[in-house]
Amino acid sequence: MDGIFISYRRDDSAGYAGRLYDRLSAHFGTDQVFMDVEGIELGTDFVTAIEQAVGSCKVLIVVIGDEWLSTTDAAGRRRLDDPHDFVRLETRVALEREIRVVPVLVGGALMPRTEELPDELKSLARRQAIEISHKQWDGSTRELIRALNIMLGQRSDTGITVPGDVPVAQTLHSQAGVAPDALGSPAPGGGSSRRWMVVAGLVAGVLGVALWAGRSESPEPAPAASSTPTLTAEAPPGPGKAAAPATAPAAVPSPTPPPVAAVAPPAPPTPSPPVIRLFQSQGDPAGAKLCYSVALAESVTLTPQLGALAKPVKDCVTVAVAEPTTFTLTARNAHGSVTRTLSVRPRPAVVVPAPDPVAIAPTPAPAPVPAVAPKADSLLPRAGESWTYRTSGKWPTSPRREIVIAVESVRDGVVTDTLQADAQERTVGDTRRLLGSRPGFMAWQQIGLEYSPYLGAFRDLSSLGPLSNFATPDMDTWGQWYSEAKVVGRETVNVPGGSFDAFKVEVWSSRSATGGSTLAPIEPVRIQYLVWYAPNVKRYVKMQRRVLSAGHREIEKDVFELVAHR
Repeated sequence: MDGIFISYRRDDSAGYAGRLYDRLSAHFGTDQVFMDVEGIELGTDFVTAIEQAVGSCKVLIVVIGDEWLSTTDAAGRRRLDDPHDFVRLETRVALEREIRVVPVLVGGALMPRTEELPDELKSLARRQAIEISHKQWDGSTRELIRALNIMLGQRSDTGITVPGDVPVAQTLHSQAGVAPDALGSPAPGGGSSRRWMVVAGLVAGVLGVALWAGRSESPEPAPAASSTPTLTAEAPPGPGKAAAPATAPAAVPSPTPPPVAAVAPPAPPTPSPPVIRLFQSQGDPAGAKLCYSVALAESVTLTPQLGALAKPVKDCVTVAVAEPTTFTLTARNAHGSVTRTLSVRPRPAVVVPAPDPVAIAPTPAPAPVPAVAPKADSLLPRAGESWTYRTSGKWPTSPRREIVIAVESVRDGVVTDTLQADAQERTVGDTRRLLGSRPGFMAWQQIGLEYSPYLGAFRDLSSLGPLSNFATPDMDTWGQWYSEAKVVGRETVNVPGGSFDAFKVEVWSSRSATGGSTLAPIEPVRIQYLVWYAPNVKRYVKMQRRVLSAGHREIEKDVFELVAHR
């Protein structure tokens, strides 16, 4: 089947992929362009379904944004390292079956390097790529369509009717400067057939001029039949003479080609200032690691440390933090500048108490001094700790039960939790990992999403500013969420486990409605989380989760309350 499959990440390039699908399906037809593996029935092996869908196409387009490589799952692991990641599966199947793979770079993304890819995808780094952008959308996607036409066995200009288009040999290029039909191919191809046509046209022109020069006088030119049109030239007659045909058979003159309408130059793109997409901190033994992602910037600076940064697109830099510090990231270009601030506090230090003075007995040998072990930080979770929560919901059918979440391990700030879905039956459910200091969601199969359960243990909530740009998992089939959080106060909260002085954090996750008026009563568009953190408990003591629909109805409300901490 001569189809085109578009592979993309929803939280990386969904907007570009959707617009590209509309462009390609308008040109090739909706029955030739595929964007998602839809309709996988219950009980079907999704790996098999992906292999069948991708294997039925002739071209796989891999849409690569600036977070295609680095996007992580709820446990903080890079998705591309998961063998069951959909994007990895789609790309692997195409590469193994020698289906043409075309990397399409969007949003200023760079082509992944070989060492950044899993072993089975390393050959993707050798594929010729093409870059498309919203500002030059028509031109860049037209180049892609020309290349796809060739891959599908058609003329490069099939279906392209833009007046004034120059030949494909002059317009198409790849990142390596090869012909358009080499997009997605490991090795560039040649253009000998086009060069032969140009040479043949020049030879025919020279022959036409020679024929005219040899023409003799005759009262009336006699038409001559010719199966092959040749180029002719018309010259004005000399003084007192009429133009006469040559004694040789005259060639049938070719019709004068119609004038080609001039194409107005495209309007210059609207100047845009830079965009800061990501600015967050991670724990690091040397201090704090600050990671950023920026678009359209010519320079990026970080203050009060490091100054001008070497990489203006994305990077992670390590800074020394001895006290709570606010860092400012500034991105600049010729059209403006933007800034974003981030408050970072030092990692809790492990305090080693000084040994007590040892009295020296009036004997020749002093008394031995026992070694002092480092004191564990009591504010951070430790392996073996557990929290029992009581859950309740809005509806009579909502599950009401007690669950137990226990720490399996803590290493380099990464906490591994296990969930006992039923505290009475001791039924062990999921295991999840997350970086304790990073804002985000932990996704459980049995209880849904928790927002940063250990944020109060790893971050100083008394000075924490607004948080945003953290990943938000899909809710069922509803995706493309944007989340932000902030501390709204400090208050006393009463739960079955006691009364606690806690920081109250409010989180809003939002998305645009896509289901229309029919689904508005049940389509989720906003989720509010209220989370109370008591520093001495380390995990939250209460969490309330409300889901609101596009029809402004509360369709779900869950409450988690602490019962016991051991």
